[in-house]
Amino acid sequence: MFATYLIGLREGLEATLVVSILVAFLVKSQRRDRLPQVWVGVGSAVVLSVFFGWLIEYTSTSLLARSEDRELFEAITSVAAVVFVTWMIFWMRKAARTIAGELRGKLTEALAVGSLAVAGMSFLAVIREGLETALIFYSAAQSAAGGAGRGPLLALLGGIATAVVIGFLLYRSALKINLSKFFTWTGALLILVAAGILKYGVHDFQEAGVLPGLNNLAFDITSVLDPSTWYAALLGGMFNITATPSVLEMVAWVAYAVPVLVLFLRKPASAPDPPSLQGETVLMRTTRFVVLAASGVLAITGVTACGSDTDGKSAAKAGNAVKVKATDTACEMDVTELTAGQATFSVTNSGSKVNEFYVYAAGDRVMGEVENIAPGLSRELRVELPAGTYETACKPGMSGRGIRAALKVSGTAATVAPDAALSQATASYQRYVQSQTGALLTKTEEFVAAVKAGDVAKAKALFPVARTYWERIEPVAEIFGDLDPKIDGREEVVEEGMPFTGFHRIEKDLWTTGDISKDGPIADQLLTDVKEIVAKANAEKLTPLQLANGAKELLDEVASGKITGEEDRYSHTDLWDFSANVEGSKAAIAALRPALEQRSPELVKQLDTEFANVETALGKHRAGDGWKLHTALSKTELKELSDSINALAEPISKVAAVVAR
Repeated sequence: MFATYLIGLREGLEATLVVSILVAFLVKSQRRDRLPQVWVGVGSAVVLSVFFGWLIEYTSTSLLARSEDRELFEAITSVAAVVFVTWMIFWMRKAARTIAGELRGKLTEALAVGSLAVAGMSFLAVIREGLETALIFYSAAQSAAGGAGRGPLLALLGGIATAVVIGFLLYRSALKINLSKFFTWTGALLILVAAGILKYGVHDFQEAGVLPGLNNLAFDITSVLDPSTWYAALLGGMFNITATPSVLEMVAWVAYAVPVLVLFLRKPASAPDPPSLQGETVLMRTTRFVVLAASGVLAITGVTACGSDTDGKSAAKAGNAVKVKATDTACEMDVTELTAGQATFSVTNSGSKVNEFYVYAAGDRVMGEVENIAPGLSRELRVELPAGTYETACKPGMSGRGIRAALKVSGTAATVAPDAALSQATASYQRYVQSQTGALLTKTEEFVAAVKAGDVAKAKALFPVARTYWERIEPVAEIFGDLDPKIDGREEVVEEGMPFTGFHRIEKDLWTTGDISKDGPIADQLLTDVKEIVAKANAEKLTPLQLANGAKELLDEVASGKITGEEDRYSHTDLWDFSANVEGSKAAIAALRPALEQRSPELVKQLDTEFANVETALGKHRAGDGWKLHTALSKTELKELSDSINALAEPISKVAAVVAR
C-alpha cells in the first residue's frame, strides 16, 4: 500500500502545485472572479480521472470474461503505466524550474480569450496528472496484491490528501521544503515501483500465454523472504519484490530499474542539447528508451523460447501443469483436460480470504488438497490422477462445498517410479496407519461407552486421547468423502447442509452444558463411522505422492486450526491435536526417508532440524502425560509455536517435488 500512497502523494503534489500556481496568479492579478472557472476545470478533470479509473477496473473485471484476456489487459496497462511513470518523473525534473512561468503565460492567454478558456486551461493542466494517477494506481494495485481490497485505494487517497495539505501550506507559506530534493527522492522510489509494475506486467504476459517461462524460476528465497512476514508483504506491496520470480520477470526488473535510475540520478547537463536533439521532447527520448528496453526483454524472451521445450498452453497440457487463480468469488483453471499421471496445480490466491484447493473424485473422494493459502500467496499441489472425471474446488474462507469445476483426465500413465525405496516407504507407512487405526478404534469405543454411561469426567479425559490417533492419520481419513466431516466436522458443517455430529458435537455438550444424556445416538453413529473409516484406511493403497502431500497437509491443519484454537474451541485441547499432527507428519517423512536420503540428503538434514525445533517449542507446554490448554498459552508462546511450524512447512513443501523426480 505504500506504493499507492507514494503515487497519490507524488502525483497529487504535482497537481496541487499546478493549481496553486494558477490560483496565486489570479489572486495577485486581482482576478478572483476567474477562480470559479479554475475550480470547474479542476473538478471536471478529477471527475474524468475517476471515471477513467473506474473504466479500467470495469473493463478488467466485467467486460473481459476469460482469465487470459484479463491477464493480457493487466499486462498492457502495466507497460503503459511504466511509460507514463518514466515520462512523468523525467518531465518534472526538467520542467520544475520553468513550470510556473509557463503556466502563468498560458493563463494570461486564457484570460484574454474568456472564462471557458480559463476552465479549459485548468482542466488540461490537471487532467494529465489525473489520468496518469488512475492508470499507474491500477497497475500498482494489481502488482501489489491482485487489486484486492480497499487498502490500495485508501492509501492512494491518503497520499492525495497529504499532497493537498502540503500544497495548501506551501501556498500559505507556512511550509517550506526543498521541492528539488522531494521530486528526486520520490522519483527514485517511483522508478523502483515502476520496475515492480513492469515485472508484474511480464508475469501477466506469461500468465496469458504471450511470453513463456512462467515456471522457470530465477531463484527461490522463501527461506529468507517468507511470504507470510510483514517485511515480505511490504517489499511486495512497494516494489513487487517476491521470493520466487521467474527468469523473465527478473530480467525485466533489472533491465528497467538499473539504467533508468542511473539516468535519473545523473546530474543534468547545463549545456543545451546538441543540434541533433534540439526540439526532441523528454517524452520522445523516454519512449525510445522504453521501446529499446522492451525490445531487449523480448529478444531475450525469444532466445529463452527457442531453447525451451514448452510453450504456453500446450506446455501446460503436455506437462500436466495447471495454473489456478483463486479469488473470493471464482476458481479459474487455465487447463481443464489432462493426461493421466502426475499433475501439478499452482494455486494463486488473489482474493481477500484464506483459501483451500481440492481435487475430488466421484463421491467427493479427496485425491489431493492444499490448505491455508493466504491472500496474495501461491501454493503447489502435486497429485497422481488416473483417467476419469474429477472436480476441482476452491474454498474461500475455508468452508462450504467451494467453487467447483469439472476436470477430465484421459489416457494411461505410470505413477511415480516405484523404485525400491519408494515401495518400502508406502509399505512402511501402511503399517503405521494400521497401528494408529487400531488404537483409534479402541479409544473411540472407550469414549463412546463413557458418553453413553453419562460419565462426563471419563469422557472428557478420553476425548483428546481418542482424537490423537485420528489426527495422526487425518490425511488418509480425509480421502473418503463425507466421513471426515461426519466424524471431525466443526459446527460450521451445517452451512454445507450436513448435521453437526461426531467428536466436536459431543465435545460441545461435554464442555458447555455437561449434559450428554441425549448424546447416545450421536456416539453410536460416531463409532459406526470410525469403524467404516478404519476399514477403508487399512485397505487403501497409498502412493508416495500421497505420503508427501499428507505430511504437508498435517502441518496445514496445525496452522489453520490448532494454533488459532478453532479446532477444539470448547475443550481447548488443541495442543493434543497439534502434537498428533506433527507426529503424523514426521511418520510420513520417516517412511520416505530412505528415498529422500538418496535424492536430497540436504533436505533430510533440514527436515530433521526443523522437526526437532518444533518438538522443542511444543515440549515447553507439557502437562503430565498430556498438554496445557490452548487458553493457558500467551500470545508470545503461540507465536513461537506458529513460527516453528512455518519454518518446518518450508522444507516439507519441497518433499513432493523430490518424490516426483
